[in-house]
Amino acid sequence: MVLFKIALVGALLAAALFLLQQQQVFQRAGVVGHCTVVGAPAGQDVTGQWWSCAEGVLTGFPSLARDSCQYRFSQPDRQVWYCPAPLERAPGY
Repeated sequence: MVLFKIALVGALLAAALFLLQQQQVFQRAGVVGHCTVVGAPAGQDVTGQWWSCAEGVLTGFPSLARDSCQYRFSQPDRQVWYCPAPLERAPGY
């Protein structure tokens, strides 16, 4: 009976974490970093994708370097990245 209760609590915790991730609660709360597509800055290449990334309290800024993207510049609370090829999904945690 005790093992059943432990398994039930574990399953409920896993389901809650999955639901929170799907609803992007952690990103909106600023706990983890996330990125959104933005338009190209004036005078810059418009053929690829431009991403603006926000810093998360626990994770810091997401890095798009693994996706063959190039860091371009930062603003006080954002980093801007350029990706020559469009990404299939939004970067983040």
